Amino acid sequence: MPRLIFRNDAGQYGLELGPKNSVGRHPNNTIQLLDTVVSKEHCIVEARGVLTILRDLGSMNGTFINGERVAGERALRHGDEIRLGNTTLMFHDGVSHAQIAVPPVSPGAIQHTGVAPGVPAAATPQWAQHMSSPVATAQVPPLAPHLVSVIDSARSIGTQVAAQSKDFLAFDDASRDPATLRLDYERLRITWELLREIGLERDIDKLCEKILVALFRFVAADRGVILLKEADGSLRPRANRRRKGQNDAINISSTILAHVMKERAGVLTHDASSDFAASEGKSMFLNRISSAIVVPLLHNTEVIGALWLDSETIASFKPKDLELITAVGNQVAMLVSNTLLALKVEKEIMTRDRFSRLLSPNVAEQVISGKLEIKKGGIQIPEATVFNSDLRGFTRMSEGTTADHMVELLNEYFELMVEVIFSHEGTLDKFMGDGIMAFWGAPAFHPDDAVRAVQCSLDQMEVLAEHNSRRKARGEVELAMGIGIHTGSLVSGYVGSSKSLSYTVIGDTVNTSARLCGVAAAGQILVTEATAEKLGGRFKLQTLPEQSLKGKAKPMPIFNVTK
Repeated sequence: MPRLIFRNDAGQYGLELGPKNSVGRHPNNTIQLLDTVVSKEHCIVEARGVLTILRDLGSMNGTFINGERVAGERALRHGDEIRLGNTTLMFHDGVSHAQIAVPPVSPGAIQHTGVAPGVPAAATPQWAQHMSSPVATAQVPPLAPHLVSVIDSARSIGTQVAAQSKDFLAFDDASRDPATLRLDYERLRITWELLREIGLERDIDKLCEKILVALFRFVAADRGVILLKEADGSLRPRANRRRKGQNDAINISSTILAHVMKERAGVLTHDASSDFAASEGKSMFLNRISSAIVVPLLHNTEVIGALWLDSETIASFKPKDLELITAVGNQVAMLVSNTLLALKVEKEIMTRDRFSRLLSPNVAEQVISGKLEIKKGGIQIPEATVFNSDLRGFTRMSEGTTADHMVELLNEYFELMVEVIFSHEGTLDKFMGDGIMAFWGAPAFHPDDAVRAVQCSLDQMEVLAEHNSRRKARGEVELAMGIGIHTGSLVSGYVGSSKSLSYTVIGDTVNTSARLCGVAAAGQILVTEATAEKLGGRFKLQTLPEQSLKGKAKPMPIFNVTK
């Protein structure tokens, strides 16, 4: 009876052929080859009369007979060498005198592991060139960033382990259970390694990269990915690593990820690449994923992400590896959660400090709590009111005063003026020498923003008068202020460099307010016609001669607020 001869380190095996035999990596085949480069359904070997025909099924890697690729089908002759991926077989017609005495073996036991010692070179001329090499674990070269693809495909799951943290047993109990003692030791060792490698890393992406580097030292994985949950519940890859340093995509299964996140359990799958067939039926052997361990990153009761490890070697991981990595996943989750929490607190402190300096307390609290959003980039504001003020005669005043005294004078003055701005829910933009710029309408809008700006100006004049009374009593020079206010559209957003950003407003409305402030006399609050129309008769306005402001083609009507 015709047969295929298979050789490995344990010897030679004969595979009896039936009338029709399917050969491939999938377990449903008559002859299953545990070879990552062999297609799920690679070829057919069938009897046709007195002939035995081999038919290639369009495998990407091809089928070779005596070194020549088969196109379609070909009749087999006694002694033909058949190569599929990394596996080499020899055809025996079952009737030739050159019998090869070999023991029978179940097709499911076929596994290509190497060249058997003592096999004549003439019998296997190309075998040594196609052997799979063992996974190297000693060195982990640096890896450039590359794509991680989440493939929406069905995946089979082998072993599953619940992800709940397991407490360490007391020594007396553990000492009577060597398996538990060994696992506990490994958990402690890996945790210590992680802590030693990671240290005080605060950058979350670098932290995840360091975790993968550490894990690769004691796990025989070829690829690794750490995914963290986003605010919308989706998973985003934050770090990935390949032992061999390639830059092609790491394909991971959305099915397994969804299962791990939902069931809060780590899973182990063997020969995972058989599940990566493309929709058109083409073998996806380039993924080279044969074994995978996927565990949830579980911190307390919250799943914050997932850890994916896979290998090109079939059955590379054992159930004990899943137990260990599941336990380590909890440690990883704790490290990541603590780092994220520290970053969140640090960011909140910085945000609170930054906006408390710019916004009124109630508006700042809305921004910090997320009720009011300040987006990065420019936002068109259809209507806002911009306020500019500066001191009159300040340059002359500074000529006869020390620098320390001038700074003290400005700080005292600014403190009083900003407090009034915040009391009317205005946003402080910046200090410019002795000038102040503020605005109403961003980030919070009120229908009476123009009224708020003008009332703020009147209140500032009163506060300044009280301040001048105290200065006069101390024998110090009184301060005089001029104000310009204009209402119109503008753009608000973060402006600056990548290292320093400030929330501000820009546009013609800002420029007009500044120009108007420049022509205001001491004690004057000048507003444009656009602002006056928004005041609704709330204030007494004195009509002044039209002013030709820089950048304006025509003179502008302006008004002085007297009360």
